[in-house]
Amino acid sequence: MHVYIDESGDLGFSPRSTRFFVIAYLNLDYPFETEILMKRLLKRLHQRRKYARGCNELKYSNSKDTVKQIVLGKICQCDLKIGLVVLEKTKVHRKLRRNRTKLYNYIIVDKVLRKILPELNSTDRLNVIIDRSLSRPSRKAFNDYLREKASWLLTVEWGQPNQIVLSNIEVQHRDSQREPCLQATDFLAGACFHKYEHNDDCFFQIIENRVEYFDYLWK
Repeated sequence: MHVYIDESGDLGFSPRSTRFFVIAYLNLDYPFETEILMKRLLKRLHQRRKYARGCNELKYSNSKDTVKQIVLGKICQCDLKIGLVVLEKTKVHRKLRRNRTKLYNYIIVDKVLRKILPELNSTDRLNVIIDRSLSRPSRKAFNDYLREKASWLLTVEWGQPNQIVLSNIEVQHRDSQREPCLQATDFLAGACFHKYEHNDDCFFQIIENRVEYFDYLWK
């Protein structure tokens, strides 16, 4: 299983910060279909002059509304599962506000693993791919936290240590420009963020029926 994770919004708590922070993740057994789709879409949009030729990756923030609608619609035609985590930042405890690394790791790791680990067995492999935006020390901290959380959930909380072998869990931090599935995840995060931050679900409606996992923190 391949799980691609991206985000929209920020984790700041100043008056200029976003009100929401959104995590989107794509659950794929075979990424090839989505990779080809995103590459073909980029090429086609360049040819039709609907997307800047200087942009070598599809990004939600660089796209016109019509392009967002096209890309989101095509993504939903693929064989995949969509997950979303929405954080309303006014609900974050003061202690967590002072430790953004801990908050970031918790939102991504805890919520994603709780959804996908139960679907895996001892012979499966889990490849988690996240955008390479963290510093090197932060990447190591993220990787360590993910494996420790997986171990805790399987052996302590759930008592199912044989569900997946920990050595079969791999984390990769990749450049989104070279990873089309991360680009797809970026569009999903953007559509969800737009719904909550701007109270407008025009893009979210396109993907809503394909969302398999959803968490709203903390109601």
